[in-house]
Amino acid sequence: MKTFIHGLILLLTLLPLTATAQKNTLTQELRKNTEGEGSVVIVMDDALERIINNTPLPKPATKPASTHNDNSAKNHGESHSASVDSKTYKPGSRKRYKTSGYRIRIFTGGNSKKDKEQAQKVGEKCRKQFPELSVYTHFVSPRWVCTVGDFKTMEDAKKYITPIRSARITYEVRVVKSEVFLVE
Repeated sequence: MKTFIHGLILLLTLLPLTATAQKNTLTQELRKNTEGEGSVVIVMDDALERIINNTPLPKPATKPASTHNDNSAKNHGESHSASVDSKTYKPGSRKRYKTSGYRIRIFTGGNSKKDKEQAQKVGEKCRKQFPELSVYTHFVSPRWVCTVGDFKTMEDAKKYITPIRSARITYEVRVVKSEVFLVE
């Protein structure tokens, strides 16, 4: 018992000394070349290296105020039109959450490039006719599918069935259960 306590005291006194003596980060230790051992080459982004080594972010440099209106920087986050309705969505204005709901499937194809192009074409036609609906074109193995809308209930989705069929966008119009993005 006495030797256990002496060993514990010795360990506790040496632990801070080893922590202060080691100034190399994990990636620096891995990159270090020692005689008779192999070498490790690490290629990674600086941000990832900071995360791995638990080092703080550098302070951002202050930039001068812009004198011209540049909307491209504001719209950068809105490039994914499948999940963002460009007419009603404004960055930071609404919170969206993912839940179980319904969408309207307007295309089901095969797994060829032609089917992918056709799914995108049908989606674009629907987006022009119904800009309030989000369009989702995905590869769901083994086929390309295009669905529209984010509806909480089947009744909400069924309200769009007749207008989409009347627009003659596609021959296939049916309600499917899906994960949807709803606005709080």
